Amino acid sequence: NVYGVTLPGTPSVIIGFNEAVAWGVTNVGSDVMDFYRIQFGDSGYDTYWHDGQWKPTTRHLEVYRLKGGDTWTDTVYCTHHGPVEFHESRGGDDATGSRLEGYAMRWIGNDTTGADVLTFHYLNRAKNYDDYRSALTHFTAPAQNFVFASRDNDIAITSNGKLPVKWKGQGKFVLDGTLAGHDWQGWIPYDQLPTVRNPERGYVSSANQFPADTTYPYYLNWSFAHPSRAMRINERLDRMQQATADSLRALQNDNYHVDARRILPRLLKAVQADDSLRWSPAYQAIAAWNLENQPDAVGASLFDYWRAELLSLIWSDDFPSGEALLYPTADRTMALLLDEPLAPWFDRKDTPDTVETADDIIRLAFRQAVAKLHNRFGPLSPKNWAWGNVKETQVMHLIPAFRSFGRTGIRVGGGSGIVNATSETNGPSWRMVVQLDREWPVAFGLYPGGQSGNPASSYYDNMIDRWASGQLDTLLFMRHVAEPSARLRHRLLLKPAPAP
Repeated sequence: NVYGVTLPGTPSVIIGFNEAVAWGVTNVGSDVMDFYRIQFGDSGYDTYWHDGQWKPTTRHLEVYRLKGGDTWTDTVYCTHHGPVEFHESRGGDDATGSRLEGYAMRWIGNDTTGADVLTFHYLNRAKNYDDYRSALTHFTAPAQNFVFASRDNDIAITSNGKLPVKWKGQGKFVLDGTLAGHDWQGWIPYDQLPTVRNPERGYVSSANQFPADTTYPYYLNWSFAHPSRAMRINERLDRMQQATADSLRALQNDNYHVDARRILPRLLKAVQADDSLRWSPAYQAIAAWNLENQPDAVGASLFDYWRAELLSLIWSDDFPSGEALLYPTADRTMALLLDEPLAPWFDRKDTPDTVETADDIIRLAFRQAVAKLHNRFGPLSPKNWAWGNVKETQVMHLIPAFRSFGRTGIRVGGGSGIVNATSETNGPSWRMVVQLDREWPVAFGLYPGGQSGNPASSYYDNMIDRWASGQLDTLLFMRHVAEPSARLRHRLLLKPAPAP
């Protein structure tokens, strides 16, 4: 007897609860995909060079049947690193003056033969912490932070999955497929995955941030989700006393902007030095902002556009977009603004006769942000520049071109880096709070959309407005299949087909 949400076709609940335990998952973000440069021995790609010898490739023939009856065939060449994504001829030093190279992809999804569904099969039936830990041993990919609570007052979180043993930074760049030292060196043992049970602080949490501390001995990745959401979650949990289900519902809908708290005073100080900006309506609006990304917050819109212009002005001339280079992280950018105002990164290459400082770039970015908001949404007003209007959140059909089957213009707060991580097209789907300290669980939940995938059904999008306003429904968790309830509207009986 289990309640929760699943993926279509999966015979188990993925996030949910039963009468004894509850669990949820977030992505770990560990690095489990690397690319290797492969050197082939001949034009037929029959062999490749690795660890001082030529090794045979394997071939898989993929046949695609096209609409209209035609077929298309593709030959996939595989090395021990994985399938070769593409190959090319390059100038070299062999007898023909060229060599054949390719790029193979080592990915955990292709590499393991796990039984992930067994994890959820056993979680659905779990009664205690030991059952939870036993269930996780079956899980491989993609690695997930499994958060757990039980009626026995156990809480836990485990960053769980099959994770390769790698040296620090391995896979950040393309690896040399000819060197055995660039291969994965085994797997992190299950009992050494990051995990904690019943910590002294009284809670566990995850918002996709790095799941361990700096003493953790294994390399997991060089980049994780920015910790701003995790910081805010932990701040609120630290202060909670006598928490209720509604305390956690409110936490799920928290709109406070941790990054703005850190950097906005520095930005405002730079603008204050320019009287033409200091007394402008836009400056007055953001100076009065309470750092909450509420739907009616004009300051949230200004900060979002201002930050985007800052990133572009600081980095775009050094990291041209046409070269597909990543900008430095938000943390590095904020540290630069706070601690290195004269750093050469602020000097724009398109103004050779001027040397810009951080303050110059901050003020220019503010002007550009105000101009873009004005051009897109009209003159500054509480309605035009309200965050819920500027963000333009939408919940679309799985085929985005079917716009008439989606919902646009949803007025909701939150945003990137906010606990309520609702952006234009992404955000929290299933929200759930489970109270296990009673004879029978009391649970609340909601997700955007509806129960039906049929656009003609009244249940197609009937949950969106309540979800946007931060509400949760009381979930109907029945004790047995025949339990009566006024909330039951339909009953569907599934019977096996008769034997032929």
